[in-house]
Amino acid sequence: MFLPKKKRKNPNLDVRTEEGFTNIYEHYVEYVFSICHRYLGDVPLSEDITSKIFTSLWERREELCKQTWQEDSWRRYLAKAVKHKVYDHYKSREQSDKYKSTVIRELYPSGNTTEEQIHYGELSQQMSQLIKELPPKCKEVFLMSREVGLSHREIAERLSISQNAIKKHVNKALQHLRQHLTDYSLPNRPTGS
Repeated sequence: MFLPKKKRKNPNLDVRTEEGFTNIYEHYVEYVFSICHRYLGDVPLSEDITSKIFTSLWERREELCKQTWQEDSWRRYLAKAVKHKVYDHYKSREQSDKYKSTVIRELYPSGNTTEEQIHYGELSQQMSQLIKELPPKCKEVFLMSREVGLSHREIAERLSISQNAIKKHVNKALQHLRQHLTDYSLPNRPTGS
């Protein structure tokens, strides 16, 4: 777990400077982590979300510094950021489950036998593994599109890349899934007699 080197009583709150950002990070990282952990109960996931919050803070530093900030303002802002990131995490997980279910329903259009449930679990694991194999930017775009449910325009705005690039990444991911899921052996289905 990452912990601050030391707490400062009156941190430089100007996040635009490297020193100011470092001071804010050191002053609030435990606070942010503790809120994440309270919601999630998972140390690695809480650390990951804490890192994402501070990365976002650094990336948005110019926009944020147009406002007047005091110490309690940062606490409120960071607490709200945690709530949004945790919500995004759960929404993403829910969308992922829905997407996997849709693909699997297309492959298994009928019934709900134990054998099909086993194949569902195996296929779900295989899809997760195939998504992990994608190049980092391609995987990020694909998950934002299919799991979080963002439009190409929304993803392009968040990642500061063109909608064309988003479309290429999504197509590349879908092609990768199609290519490897066609090799998946499906059970023989009895024909009606």
